[in-house]
Amino acid sequence: MLRIGVVGGGMVAQAEHLPHLNELQDRFAVAALAEPSRTVREAMCARFGIPAAHADWRSLVDGGGLDAVLIASPAGTHVEIVLAALEAGLHVFCEKPLAITLADIDRITVARDRAGKVVQVGYMKRHDPAVQRAAEEMPPSADDVRYISIVVNDPEWVPYFLPGDVVKGNDVPQDVIDAARRAESEQVEEAVGRGDPEACFAFSDGYLGSLVHHVNIVNCFLERMGHPLPARVVDGAWWNGGRGLSGYAELENGARWDSAWIQLLDTREYRERIELYLDTSVRSLTFPSPWLRQSPTVYERQDPDEFANSVRVYRSFEESFRRELVHFHACCVDGATCLTPPEQARVDTELLTAMYLAAAK
Repeated sequence: MLRIGVVGGGMVAQAEHLPHLNELQDRFAVAALAEPSRTVREAMCARFGIPAAHADWRSLVDGGGLDAVLIASPAGTHVEIVLAALEAGLHVFCEKPLAITLADIDRITVARDRAGKVVQVGYMKRHDPAVQRAAEEMPPSADDVRYISIVVNDPEWVPYFLPGDVVKGNDVPQDVIDAARRAESEQVEEAVGRGDPEACFAFSDGYLGSLVHHVNIVNCFLERMGHPLPARVVDGAWWNGGRGLSGYAELENGARWDSAWIQLLDTREYRERIELYLDTSVRSLTFPSPWLRQSPTVYERQDPDEFANSVRVYRSFEESFRRELVHFHACCVDGATCLTPPEQARVDTELLTAMYLAAAK
């Protein structure tokens, strides 16, 4: 049983982490919640029976009585909280992005090694059985890869939640809001040379907050095929205030890897697909919205069969958000090898930073 504290009571905590932690009471006891909105804090503690509430994450980390923390606060706050939690001797589960700058990811890695604790990044899609099946079936070499495509349209959460399903509070102290925005702006400026709101949205929310999931999956596939990481970035672009962005990389054999993330908030149509075209095989992953529980991720593999086309389809209905928490528990308690450690976050962030900088040119 891990006594865990949750930092941040926003969308992903309310819709995914707190419900799954509540289901996994044989593994976790949610001992405390840190959330600056009193409205949200009190509602979540009442909904999930959380015994202790904190307006500030520092009092949660410093208060003792915990084995681990789950960090679901704004991206610019991550590095400070992760380092403080490790210093306090706690295991850490941190939502993506782990940090905004490569230097901060390196600081976290050093602190993790010094503390001897687990740091797991919240790449829930890596725990999807369909993704894992696709990874297991990757060829031993990337020589036969001809093209990789990622296309995502993310309308966020409007179609999936009724009013009141997600509790929102307008009572967050202004100094807390200002500090979080300032931290993000300073870190984005350090990473890419601009810290204005549009650049922050494009880089922190778009590249590191959304496209990172799919980049992490492709990096997993390339690693399975023995391809050096990160791949060489050749171009990038972002537009519409950062709600449209893309990046282009080249593999060692000259094959192209194209990635695009679009946020059309009024389409009500979530689309997310990764396709790999190999010399004699086409493989794809089609994902549902992460807010639709028990909806299948579909892995499809097409291969030649004499004069026919053989198609195999694998559907997974298991919840990847739940599976990543089970894995986190196994890492902390049983010594399992972390599937998504900071080292992966660094590779992903290095590639995504290069895409943004290519767009800036």
